[in-house]
Amino acid sequence: MIDDLFLDPQLKYWVLLPISIVMVIVGLVRSNITGLLAPDPKLDNYKLSREKHFLKRATSFKIGNSVLTTEEFQSRQEYYVNTLKTTEYFANKNIANEEAANPLTDPTANEALMNMAKGNIMNYIPQTVIMAWVNYFFAGFVIMKLPFPITDSFKTMLQAGVVTPNLNTRYVSSISWYFINFLGLKPVYSLIMNDSTAVNELLQAQSQQQMPNLGAPGGPKVDKVFFAESENIQILNHDSIFDGIVDRIVESESTTKSSA
Repeated sequence: MIDDLFLDPQLKYWVLLPISIVMVIVGLVRSNITGLLAPDPKLDNYKLSREKHFLKRATSFKIGNSVLTTEEFQSRQEYYVNTLKTTEYFANKNIANEEAANPLTDPTANEALMNMAKGNIMNYIPQTVIMAWVNYFFAGFVIMKLPFPITDSFKTMLQAGVVTPNLNTRYVSSISWYFINFLGLKPVYSLIMNDSTAVNELLQAQSQQQMPNLGAPGGPKVDKVFFAESENIQILNHDSIFDGIVDRIVESESTTKSSA
């Protein structure tokens, strides 16, 4: 195993830093162009918003009904069970008779596919050009040595493009440095742009897990979602935090006095 190599100090100025700087600049430019090409957000129809919020209210009742008394729970349970079986809160009253939309003819689906294609192009072309540039000008360069030990399992990842089986795993090749930057520059972009995109994506993912995607092509119909929620509420078991509260208070006071 070759433990030590003498690396030219100029490598970090002519290879390492240029790769990092170019990738940061390209990432910032790509982010700005993507923002310019992004379509304007569309406001939801008020009927669709009312439909989603009513379903959210029903879900909240199903999860947090322990703060209600038995009478309040029964009243609300009866209301939600009966209302969810009707079309009162449907954005489209005739959805039960509506045929499933064809994704190929749905303008919303076509627009989503076009936006996805734009995003893929904006990601694929710049990274392909940068990788070709690194491979052409800096192929076979060993540009740095990591300041900490690494197991041999990382050798293929850190020394891509360098055919030296006895080289210490801590040495990093130029093309491997490109991949490290490709996977690890997001915090740098967030710091430079003061971007909270990652947080917004996380919140959107959580909301999509909690609520079904109503109206999406291929998704469940609203009437089926409402009916399923009605059945779930109908079989709920209620345990109120107010049940036996007097006995618990008396018992707590008795325990306090006896311990004193």
